[in-house]
Amino acid sequence: MGKKQIKIGVRQGHGTPPGYKWTVAIIDVAFGEVMKFLTDGQYEHLAMQVKELAREDDPTHSRTASVAQIENYYELRDKGGILGKKNVRVYFGMDKLKQSLVILGGLKKENDGQTPDGTRILMRRRWRKYLNGDYGSLDT
Repeated sequence: MGKKQIKIGVRQGHGTPPGYKWTVAIIDVAFGEVMKFLTDGQYEHLAMQVKELAREDDPTHSRTASVAQIENYYELRDKGGILGKKNVRVYFGMDKLKQSLVILGGLKKENDGQTPDGTRILMRRRWRKYLNGDYGSLDT
């Protein structure tokens, strides 16, 4: 297998008490993708939202953020505030076996309505590749 293509953002059990309930894993390509349209401050804002999701019993039904299911993965939705006029989506899968949120990618949404077909296909493919182990393991 080639170079590991997935990084750990936070680990389950770490962080200030009571700690994170979920590990957050980020596929390398997802990080590069969102940094094309986010400033460092905007990235930090979204990273804090994901960290808050990692503290919840069920991140797919968040008490603090807007999350919706798209096929067999999810999207975190945010706009305004530090994001300005950007309407941002962060896509993630839920690996319940490894108690992990896996960040698959992001999108600066240009219109209202459903997630574009191209994005749905891309995130579906990335989730499948993660499940097949193509990005490497979370165990190291």
